[in-house]
Amino acid sequence: MRLIIGGAGQGKLDYALNKTGADPAAVALDPAQAADRPILARLEAWVRANPAADHLAELEKLLAVNPGIVILCDEVGCGVVPIAPEERAWREAVGRLCCALAGRADAVERIFCGIPMTLKGDSVWN
Repeated sequence: MRLIIGGAGQGKLDYALNKTGADPAAVALDPAQAADRPILARLEAWVRANPAADHLAELEKLLAVNPGIVILCDEVGCGVVPIAPEERAWREAVGRLCCALAGRADAVERIFCGIPMTLKGDSVWN
């Protein structure tokens, strides 16, 4: 599994599509769709839409059937701390989930202004 993080609009999806050669129609937006797709995008949106789910357990099931998947997630933990407790809880859940995924990933990259930075694993993605 490869985890790609970065701010909104920084080019994560374009980068992943280019590197995998996947068609945009093959991109999943939740783990249930991702069993046979190369890319799971917008992980943070799935966490927000499913606050009561056991996020890590759902992703563990996905990784068991699709271990080579590329997971994309917007960084949501930077900036001003939200006043609303549910917003803080969401950011916390996404951050902890990304930490767990990064620990398990073969490679972790951060995309900033369309430029990939390798945080873990091989710096060359063929």
